Amino acid sequence: MSPCLPLRSLLVTTLSALVLLTASAARADLPSERLYLSRVDVAEDALRNVIGVAFVHTAFDEERRPSGTLPRYLPSGDAFELAGTLAVKDLQALSGWDYDTALRKFPVVEQRGSYIHVVIDVRKNTRAWLRELPRDSTREGPSLQFLPFDSKGWQWTGVEYLDLAPGGQARLYLAAREDARSHPLSVAQPPRLEGEAVELRIIRTKGNFMQVGAMVDLDQPLVPMGWLRMTDEEGLLLVWPIFASMC
Repeated sequence: MSPCLPLRSLLVTTLSALVLLTASAARADLPSERLYLSRVDVAEDALRNVIGVAFVHTAFDEERRPSGTLPRYLPSGDAFELAGTLAVKDLQALSGWDYDTALRKFPVVEQRGSYIHVVIDVRKNTRAWLRELPRDSTREGPSLQFLPFDSKGWQWTGVEYLDLAPGGQARLYLAAREDARSHPLSVAQPPRLEGEAVELRIIRTKGNFMQVGAMVDLDQPLVPMGWLRMTDEEGLLLVWPIFASMC
């Protein structure tokens, strides 16, 4: 069995130091991502027509709040013009963690080249055009990266599928179509493999469905468990990728 890791290799340029950590599942000092708001606290349209996730990785200020600013842009014809800056500490992310550095994750609803339209406050559905800023050891300040849902970079990542689901209940489909056989998932009805409750990891996406599987060992492929719907009939997001312990 390989040592337990907090992450696989997703976004190594952003979180490379974390990939090297090894520990048992019980260690409390490992980073732990959580959703900051429940579905009822998130503006409904903040979850509509989401195409992926923006990652903001930054240091802390003296009060241990995310530090730094991000340039904000406005579309101008086929180009973009700088329109001030946004303080990372003032943004309302959907999820994140505070570890050696801060991670904040936001829904993205549109992409134009390196510019992305980000829901910077999921409580109010406030949006802004931002530009990707890869990690650079020669530049101070936050980094900003975008990962669309159809990227292979999500493989092995955990997924939250109950917090955004109406009534806290989702369905696991046997195929990537709405008329496929399915069964409910909830806190009381977790996914099971050989009778044991398991955490779900992302395998891939196909249309409006995300294939998920169970991890039995880091050296073995995920065991396919089924498919989760990514959005409901109105285009509202039902799932959210989260980093999870690789144990």
